[in-house]
Amino acid sequence: MSGAVFIYRWRVAAEHEAAFLDRWRKATRDLGTRGGLGSLIGKNKDGELVAIALWPDAETRDAAFVGDGDAEPWPPNERLAMEQIDPLSDMWNLDAWRELNQ
Repeated sequence: MSGAVFIYRWRVAAEHEAAFLDRWRKATRDLGTRGGLGSLIGKNKDGELVAIALWPDAETRDAAFVGDGDAEPWPPNERLAMEQIDPLSDMWNLDAWRELNQ
């Protein structure tokens, strides 16, 4: 199995959350033109934003961020974690998930 999954967590003040989510959506769309395979972002029980981003591999992700210094700035946030996991078993039913979230 190939592919790389990246998981991120942040603390974002309530007054910056909408702008942060908008910026995340823009970044995901832009990174999709550079090999990104999409993302999901939500909130955990502690109020932290948590995102899962899918990439074909870590090298494609790293290359997508090269020269990204001119990108729109992010709203104030505290990045808590970023980790990569390598899938061992992918059992997502994305068609059913999308149907539930339309």
